[in-house]
Amino acid sequence: MISKLQFCVFISLFYTSMLFGQSKVVLSLNDNWKYLSRGTDFAQKNKIDDSKWATVNIPHTWNAKDPFDDDETSRRGTSWYRKKLLLDQSYKNKRIYLNFEGVGQVADVYVNGIFAGQHKGGYTAFTLDITKLVKIDGPTTENVIAVQVSNAQNDFIPPLSIGYAYYGGIYRDVWLIATSNIHFDLCDYGSQGVFVNTPQVSKNLASVSIKANLVNTGSSNEQLALVHVLYNKEGKEVARDNSKISLAADEKVTVKSKTFSINNPHLWSPEDPYLYQLKSQLVFNGNVVDEQINNVGFRWFAFDAEKGFSLNGEKYLLKGTNRHQDFKDRGDALSAADHYRDLKMIKEMGCNFLRLAHYPQAKEVLDLADKLGLLVWEEIPIVNYMNPVPEFLDNSKNMVKEMVRQHYNHPSIIIWGSMNEVLLWSDRAERIQIQENPQYLEKVGAYAKQLDQLLRKEDPFRTSTMAMHISDDYAKYGLLDIAQLSGFNIYEGWYSGSVNAFKTTIDTIHFKNPKQPLLISEYGAEADNRVNTEKPQRLDFTGQYQRYYHEAYLRQIRQMPYLAGTAIWNQFDFSQPNVGGVSNNINQKGLVTWDRKPKDSYYLYKANWNDKPMVYIASRDWPQRAVAKGDSSTIEVYANVPNVTLTVNGKSYGAKQPDDVKKCVWKVLLKEGNNEIVASSVTENDYLIIQNQAYDKQINHQNFEEIAINCGANAQYLDGASTTWIEDQAYTRGNFGYVGGTACTLNIKTVKKNTEDKPLYYYYLSGLKQYRFDVPKGKYELELDFMEPEKLTKTERIFNVRCNGEMLLANLNLAIDYGCAVAVKKRFIVNVDDDQGLTVDFEALKGQSILNGIKLKKLN
Repeated sequence: MISKLQFCVFISLFYTSMLFGQSKVVLSLNDNWKYLSRGTDFAQKNKIDDSKWATVNIPHTWNAKDPFDDDETSRRGTSWYRKKLLLDQSYKNKRIYLNFEGVGQVADVYVNGIFAGQHKGGYTAFTLDITKLVKIDGPTTENVIAVQVSNAQNDFIPPLSIGYAYYGGIYRDVWLIATSNIHFDLCDYGSQGVFVNTPQVSKNLASVSIKANLVNTGSSNEQLALVHVLYNKEGKEVARDNSKISLAADEKVTVKSKTFSINNPHLWSPEDPYLYQLKSQLVFNGNVVDEQINNVGFRWFAFDAEKGFSLNGEKYLLKGTNRHQDFKDRGDALSAADHYRDLKMIKEMGCNFLRLAHYPQAKEVLDLADKLGLLVWEEIPIVNYMNPVPEFLDNSKNMVKEMVRQHYNHPSIIIWGSMNEVLLWSDRAERIQIQENPQYLEKVGAYAKQLDQLLRKEDPFRTSTMAMHISDDYAKYGLLDIAQLSGFNIYEGWYSGSVNAFKTTIDTIHFKNPKQPLLISEYGAEADNRVNTEKPQRLDFTGQYQRYYHEAYLRQIRQMPYLAGTAIWNQFDFSQPNVGGVSNNINQKGLVTWDRKPKDSYYLYKANWNDKPMVYIASRDWPQRAVAKGDSSTIEVYANVPNVTLTVNGKSYGAKQPDDVKKCVWKVLLKEGNNEIVASSVTENDYLIIQNQAYDKQINHQNFEEIAINCGANAQYLDGASTTWIEDQAYTRGNFGYVGGTACTLNIKTVKKNTEDKPLYYYYLSGLKQYRFDVPKGKYELELDFMEPEKLTKTERIFNVRCNGEMLLANLNLAIDYGCAVAVKKRFIVNVDDDQGLTVDFEALKGQSILNGIKLKKLN
């Protein structure tokens, strides 16, 4: 039995072979490329020896991993790809094209040593006519394709400031296309040459109009027929348009069909993504010489400043998310199966809307959005910063045309975006809070208007937008009302403020701009499933705070009927070089991890947005914990069914009704070891094992073995050796804890080096005097963990460390001895000789003493 994906591949190959017998061939060129990870002379020449180059398959990127090591760099440079292409006599007298779906970011393409063309921009496709460059001499002729690829920073090619890894390589599919001299134009900004409009749609009637770009590359005038046939999902013909066309030699023409109508159309929506199929054919001398097939969905929509969004005549809240295309250890080089998995997860969570951030994504993504039922916002990659010079604008306009024309026929797309947070950086290419250069902003505004006007010209049937961060500068400098729809990226309660300020902030924007439709294009908080807490706080990176954040936003969204919708930032964790938090080089605002494991927050949205009955114990992100004996633990359950009962180790804690965000909460007692948690309703249930390492609040007893503390933290950290570093506390007699000091965290952008235990070093105590353990007599191993949190260049922080009066570390100067953000781990064997316990003293000589982690283990 073959899989769905295998079946699609089989059908594709079969279809290609059938067309081969006519006049068109579409052949994958993904396999068996030679790759050189550096620049070199004359790599485009046929006779160069590439036998020692690496062999790779497409999709491929050369830096899937290197943005994530300690050196805070990622290779932005040049590499070469080469492929031998065998062409037989069946290609004689055909037009031959190369189609690249995505190359990051500048591609110089050569065929048999001759320059075929250049493409700028890493997120749109391009097609080159190589007919005059290939050789077809004997039965089979070897040709060489060589591609020089550069992902080097370029001040004239968006994106300039990105906030995600910029991968290099040929990371989307490559195709060879062979046609007859008469064919649909493949060189119109990478499009397929057929553009379908549904200018009027209602429940009773839908109209269809089609524009086709035709080419005759032959040397004689020709007569042909252009046929468009529309089929319903069941394969029944519902409309047809035939045109007789005269094409002069070497002529390109645009042919517009007459508008035809469909009675009682089956409407497309996310709940019912019904697709018709339009088959467009060129018929010459009785033979079909070219064919394009496009899905057609009939829907109509509107954005309104007071009523929000409507679809097919009904008010409709866009419940959405954002998606970056990269994946752990693969970079941007994703397969069709990867795209399917991602969109399926998004759909199953209950989304009806998807923002493709911050660039056009693969054709498969749009195809899946059409078929699965996801409304889409797609945008070009102008991110954070614009270089207002003509060359930058020209490249940006080219990206607009490529994006719109290549994806024009997808009914899922309702919004085109021109830029994201473009006032976040200054004219000096530096992040800035308030813009200060009116001349620069005047140029930015002028370019923003041109790009928005181009979007509307290219596609008058969809809505233009830009995404803005919360800043008065957009209104002050005239950018707020350029687009038809305003998108706002808001992080109240994460980077600053309180979660409850979300509604107030957006209400204020709406009050000041009552005629502008609004959509929340980003909101989110980061979570790493290695850190968890009973007392969540802003910027602690716990799943508990992430869920608290999203619960608060969900409640407020329901109180803003003027909103068109929202898009979570982000569906998946994604690469973000040169940032820290509890990890490095990754943005963890995803509801799903970078390697596609759902976090507990995913199920919050599934309970609220997907009507399929479910019960989910929201503790998958904290299955192993340490709880002080006698303390209760919080168990939360997301459910969209009534009367959920919780049972822990066979003991019932009673039934509860889910609240307004579909959540039930219990306080329970966990035993030492494995705890069986069952949540159940009449029809649904969930089961989970929570492993608890119970510890005594009083440690002055002979049974003490080991304790590890995440200093300065409100959260526990589970390390790779399954040791739980518990949350910190002030010292009380008979127990452990700090004396003096302030709980702190690193700057969220600080990249930590020399450790796998990055969450341990995000938190720290500053200015502490002592750390005390009231342990019994014995020999112990003491571990102290440090990291200098600031970029100090002189003796600004020096301190001594003593244990029970014995000097352990004298004149410790982390900045000078190790550097900023470098993990330092010190271990000592110490003795406790009396009943006074173990005291670690921190004596500040200059500045403040610090401590990130402390672990004590009894040896005998």
